[in-house]
Amino acid sequence: MKISKYIFLLALPFFLYFVSVPAEVNKKDPKITSSEVMDHIKYLASDELAGRFPGTEGDYSTRDYIISELESYGVKPAGEDGFLQPFEYVSEIKLGPKNRFSVSDFSQDIKAGGEFTPVFLSSNGTATGSMVFVGYGINAPELNYNDYAGIDLKGKIAVLLQFSPGYNNPHDNPFSKYERLRIKCQAAKDNGAAGIIVVKGPESGEDELIRLRMFGAGENVDIPVINVKRELVEHIFKSSKYGSMLNSQKMIDSLRTPDSFEYSGGTVSFTTDLIHVQAKTGNVIGKLEGRDKNLKNEYIVIGAHMDHLGDGTKYGSLYDGHEASIHNGADDNASGTAGVLELAEYFASKKKELKRSIIFMFFSGEEAGLIGSAYFTKSPLMKKYNIVSMINLDMIGRLTDSKLTIGGTGTSSIWQPLLDSLNKTSNFTAAYNKDGYGPSDHASFYGKDIPVLFFFTGLHKQYHRPDDDWPLINTEGEVNILKMVTGIVTYVDKLAVKPDFIKVQEEKKESNMGFRVTLGVIPDYSSTKEGLEITGVKSGGVAEKGGLLGGDVITKLGQYEIKNIYDYTDALSKFKPGEETDVTFVRGTETQTVRITFAK
Repeated sequence: MKISKYIFLLALPFFLYFVSVPAEVNKKDPKITSSEVMDHIKYLASDELAGRFPGTEGDYSTRDYIISELESYGVKPAGEDGFLQPFEYVSEIKLGPKNRFSVSDFSQDIKAGGEFTPVFLSSNGTATGSMVFVGYGINAPELNYNDYAGIDLKGKIAVLLQFSPGYNNPHDNPFSKYERLRIKCQAAKDNGAAGIIVVKGPESGEDELIRLRMFGAGENVDIPVINVKRELVEHIFKSSKYGSMLNSQKMIDSLRTPDSFEYSGGTVSFTTDLIHVQAKTGNVIGKLEGRDKNLKNEYIVIGAHMDHLGDGTKYGSLYDGHEASIHNGADDNASGTAGVLELAEYFASKKKELKRSIIFMFFSGEEAGLIGSAYFTKSPLMKKYNIVSMINLDMIGRLTDSKLTIGGTGTSSIWQPLLDSLNKTSNFTAAYNKDGYGPSDHASFYGKDIPVLFFFTGLHKQYHRPDDDWPLINTEGEVNILKMVTGIVTYVDKLAVKPDFIKVQEEKKESNMGFRVTLGVIPDYSSTKEGLEITGVKSGGVAEKGGLLGGDVITKLGQYEIKNIYDYTDALSKFKPGEETDVTFVRGTETQTVRITFAK
């Protein structure tokens, strides 16, 4: 479910891989049953599909399986190429052949691998210069702490420690918000650094290199950044007053006083070469056409994302192991995918009774930031279909104590009364969340003023880890959820007029990201534009009052240039409630600036 800005190319044709459908799931029972739900999940969450990572054979086999099932139900293609809507996105980072590291004090030229590695937020290029140790690379005025005070870093190489002086006391760490590596690297760049060397200090544990994983193309800080083993820079501390990296780190941690200095010896030079890999993937889309001559032109979307994290090495994994391990994603989101398949089979058996049309949609790239659903909602297909509501199933397989979370309940006046009525039979302990935004694909539709509902049975300790496997699925609980969904779809199908849309008023609450203010915009994580493209604004929020709209691209917040979502979040942390500033944005071809006041 997440964060990020990715590069898209025009959709390219790609080959389908043939996969034999297991006999036990080749059934035609239109009823929604726990055995059929489990059959789907067992296959979708099997090692054979290797975690369903976009652009892999497991991804292609997944969509082949889904298409085969839809065809067997009598569901018709509704994509751009049959059932498919192909697209591409940047799915991973790999080391290129040109990575090098050398120190004039040493004779060897070190290649990337065991001793150093480029960091995921590095640009490609070469940095050369004298080294300046800048402690943890933190400037925290409110804590009277600044690693850059009195230091000339212009055109030089910053050597900085991971984490912060308070790292070893996580329950009382006033520096915690400064620990994010991008904030550190941006601060070093702002102070003139030509390149950055990140090292894990001796007090911080085993000397492990940062894993090269995708965190979003927008993380780039536009200068070379590498992570090195301690031994490669330990020599610069011999000339310092503390004589070693360990002693220097101990002093900083204990006194919480900077110990920055410039190394007067040799220079360092390093070259970074990262390759951003494009994944060829796509959404799967099918439809059942309604029978009413007018209402059949209105579509109800039932959707779920079919992708997951592969072996966990590319992005998103919370697994703390060092080796690659298949993340089968039984709950996330084989459960939702199985649910949409069961609903497709159910409604296909009742297609003669349908007034409106139903679209069954299986998204790819959700784990990378709602890529597939955002791609659809900005595509010509979205304009082709008059969508009147969207129901999203994401992680519906772990119902415990009948606790069910339903999001989007405030996006139409019909939802809550309908859910209350249906729940008299379902008997869920239901928690309603009115907002239509959230960390799953329904948010892309809500951003287009479409009423949405989001079904979710909650997080668990297997979330985004290899042990999210099919034996843990509560199939009876999922069946009960799917039966409620059939009631919702049937009700909407029979309405004389389409559901009304309500933009939910933004609630005033403290940000869980540590921000003191909020602008009230919804980032478009699939955008390739420079700046922060937004899919919409929250009702009653600062951005709406300032006149911003979905599709606008924010390029400046106050004095801070915005090139991506990370620049935006960094800039947002600089403002206080009640403070005024300008927001510069691009709408179409026109650049505009508005004055806003952050709410108190």
